[in-house]
Amino acid sequence: MLKHNLFKIILNLLNIMKSKGLFLTKYSSFATIATIFSLWLTVYLNEVFEETLGYFLILSVGILHGANDLKLLKSISKKKSPNGSRHLFRNYIVLVLLVGASFFILPTFALLAFVLLSSYHFGEQHWHDKIKEHNFIASLFYTIYGMLIFSLLFYLNPAETSAVISGITGIAITETHFEILFYITSGMLILIGSYTYFKGIMSTKLIEELFLLLVFFIIFRVASLVWAFAIYFILWHSLPSLLDQIQLLYGKPSMKSMKNYLASSFVYWILAIVGLALSAYFFGNDKDLFLPVFFSFLAAITLPHVLVMRKILH
Repeated sequence: MLKHNLFKIILNLLNIMKSKGLFLTKYSSFATIATIFSLWLTVYLNEVFEETLGYFLILSVGILHGANDLKLLKSISKKKSPNGSRHLFRNYIVLVLLVGASFFILPTFALLAFVLLSSYHFGEQHWHDKIKEHNFIASLFYTIYGMLIFSLLFYLNPAETSAVISGITGIAITETHFEILFYITSGMLILIGSYTYFKGIMSTKLIEELFLLLVFFIIFRVASLVWAFAIYFILWHSLPSLLDQIQLLYGKPSMKSMKNYLASSFVYWILAIVGLALSAYFFGNDKDLFLPVFFSFLAAITLPHVLVMRKILH
């Protein structure tokens, strides 16, 4: 009943906002509707099915959006020779392996670095075309915005999040810690967001951004950790990133450019899937162990992608 009521409230708010033309782009309108549809699904799906669907989306669209990093690097690299391509491939693979190994050698540091860099990356993807200047203040704003998304997700799913963190680092984090993190990041975002807005650095409609945060809050509140993360990761990060990458590589999004993108990223995507499938084979029977391995695997392929996209977007 609670989920159904929340769904109706958000749907009514969406209709009001659309009638007043408060969405900046067609994509934000589409993503919001898709997010609300995902909320509707949580009314009828059990947690096991939610998690299965979440894993499927992360493994398909989520991993796919980072599978073309090498082609992106080559498109802006001055080294067009075969040797240059081999060096890019070698360095990229080494970085992935080092990140993966760091979760076994220095798991606490690796997890913290993953959350901070991913926070920056999420914020950068959402705001890079809405912030007029690319400097330290912009980078700080990107990071704090991403941290707010993470802290909101953690705060509203404390037991599952704590289990993942404990499985990776062996450190027990309580709900109070997540609550404190959420309030700190909220306060910091208000301060730096106000500064960028009143300085004219930010170009956006605040009512839209506040509405989206409300939608995220409700999704994170009613969905399981994996499903909630998948909804945000796919609709508000991976798909927009795919569109940006296709535009860079092929000029504009189209069926033909999408097919070209899939063709060029297929091998790397398959390698990523095989790597995770092996992890699932060895650790899949133990959920408490599989979740940490799953997120560690995501980190290993995400951190190099963060560096690539920073170079692309700036």
